[in-house]
Amino acid sequence: MSVRKLTAKLLAALAVFAGGASVSAQEHALADPFAFDPDFQWFEPIYDADIVDAKPKKRAHTGWFGTYDKLHLWGKRPEGEATTVGGDSGEYQLDIGEGNRYEFGYMKPREDNGWLFGWSDLDIHAAEYTQAERINRLNVSQLEGDPEFPGGQFGTNVLTDDNNNFGYDTRFYEIGRSTNFVEYDSYEINKTWRMEPYHYGGILEPMVGVRFLTLDDQAVTRRYSRTREDGAAILTGTTELTENPYFVDLGVSDDAYERLDQDITKVDNEMYTMQLGFRYFKFVNRFRYSAEFRAFSGVNLQHASKYAVADNTFYDGFGSDSDVTSFYRTESKVEHYRDDTFFIGYDVRADLGYQLTNMIHVRGGFQIFDLAKGLGRASHRDDALTEIGSSDQSFLAVGGTFGIELNR
Repeated sequence: MSVRKLTAKLLAALAVFAGGASVSAQEHALADPFAFDPDFQWFEPIYDADIVDAKPKKRAHTGWFGTYDKLHLWGKRPEGEATTVGGDSGEYQLDIGEGNRYEFGYMKPREDNGWLFGWSDLDIHAAEYTQAERINRLNVSQLEGDPEFPGGQFGTNVLTDDNNNFGYDTRFYEIGRSTNFVEYDSYEINKTWRMEPYHYGGILEPMVGVRFLTLDDQAVTRRYSRTREDGAAILTGTTELTENPYFVDLGVSDDAYERLDQDITKVDNEMYTMQLGFRYFKFVNRFRYSAEFRAFSGVNLQHASKYAVADNTFYDGFGSDSDVTSFYRTESKVEHYRDDTFFIGYDVRADLGYQLTNMIHVRGGFQIFDLAKGLGRASHRDDALTEIGSSDQSFLAVGGTFGIELNR
């Protein structure tokens, strides 16, 4: 066999082998969800002509997707929590909080089923506090010259080495009580299915999965007490501190002494639940209307603790620039309580999205979720001291959301 013929046969064999490998790769590319399409263009423009004749099933995206939403929700206070100091109790007093919601998942292109993973959080820190100036309330050395670390609030210092409150040139305690102190987190995994479009173009996606939730509730009362010189008035701003129910005047004394007492109650809830729900959405030109509902139920493992802390400070005098001569902190024995309860809740969302590009939507919406039964919370007694409330309470949150979607 000549060299020319041998070379031709080898080249032909290589061409056949390469072509077969390419065809095989194309046949199995979609079987691997991690094999991204090389034409995966996030910012590919979308035109009205592309939308008018597109069927709803064609506009519903497949493959990997992700969303992010900023949450601005108002959360319900514990049962019996007063609106203001000395005010009436209100069952549905709400306080504003902020949070985030992340979702990502995968919808198989031809099988119309996939997975959805989600995480969301919400923090509410509401309190009725008054600033009580401490005995050595001023940083005289800093006030006599230029600020060493400029850039604080209204030209004050941010960083000091004399135990001033961060961002201020003064020292003070915040006294009063919390009204709604909640830290909420939710994690969920769902199996989803995509149904055939309805007659008017709406698409339903049922889901079933598991959901793990935590809600840490806390109640704090802070009281301030101090001695004073003979004839000296105790003021905070333009209001007499002695009128504050969380202040105790220890009277005239030769010892400059102050104490901050904190009564703290914490309730940690861990909820393990099963979840059922659905998502319904419909396209109208560039807009997409969607609604989601989830109901979940399971067991709530509650852990409550209660303790008190006292910070005691002694000074060498009653001057505003007095030096600390002694400081010590005492803590009471922590009391622990545990309980297991049956838990139930639901989550409702509604969004209006606008399509910017082929794969990117922006959306705004509404959300309400209710941890309706079996929740433990911390609150205050009539004397303003904290207590562990009923282990069968609820937490309702309602408000607006705004976010962005990628290939959802």
